[in-house]
Amino acid sequence: MAGKYGPSSVTVTLEDSPGGTARSLTAFITTSGITANKTSEMAETTALGDSAKAYTPIGITSGENISLSGIWDTTGTTGTHAIFATTGPDDGPQDDTRELVITMGDSKVCTIQTRLVSFSVVASNDNIQTFTCELQPTGAVVWS
Repeated sequence: MAGKYGPSSVTVTLEDSPGGTARSLTAFITTSGITANKTSEMAETTALGDSAKAYTPIGITSGENISLSGIWDTTGTTGTHAIFATTGPDDGPQDDTRELVITMGDSKVCTIQTRLVSFSVVASNDNIQTFTCELQPTGAVVWS
């Protein structure tokens, strides 16, 4: 059914290593919002004498980096420790990507091939241990 949806209709999965097993992050994420966007690269095509800048698409799309934060969890193969810290940031030029899948609303799916750029664990006196990470899209951002 088409309409408006809240956070309970969102699920997020990410592979636990480059080309690895998809693991659910839904129960761990506390980020106030996840942005799944797609932008078109443009070339400036302003001619001499034009009074306004002109741009033409060059046929390349991209997505902006995705920042996630949430609950640090050490559960076996499914916690955030296993998903992020065990393998760490993606640093192998020959490595596969990590597929990020965000499902929203009435099963609208955004699939993004990503690289884990950074990851950290935060321990503080006034909170449980948390994580932050940065994913960089590589390749197409696909909605279905």
